Amino acid sequence: MYGDLDLPGYTIVASRSHLNPETKEFIDRAEADHKEVKLVSKGSSIKLCLVAEGNANVYPRLAPTMEWDTAAAHAVAKFAGCQVIDYNTKEELRYNKEDLLNPYFLVSR
Repeated sequence: MYGDLDLPGYTIVASRSHLNPETKEFIDRAEADHKEVKLVSKGSSIKLCLVAEGNANVYPRLAPTMEWDTAAAHAVAKFAGCQVIDYNTKEELRYNKEDLLNPYFLVSR
């Protein structure tokens, strides 16, 4: 059901191809906090939408993306009640910056 997250365990969407040390550390911390952690690998926009529709708990993006990779899905996630925040500043992810590279970010319900 939409937004209920009636899922077994804790679901993280992350990229297997971008499973860098920072993302692995995030997953390891989640595994320490939750009994069962499930990892789902999809494209960036789809991962944002999986959190928005309630089919994942969190999407830590601790690897490079560009604004065009995330802008539309960010709008979907935001209006579905999710947060899309800069991983370091904890502020909402910003767009139309001089440098179009996104900082690391976290999407959560």
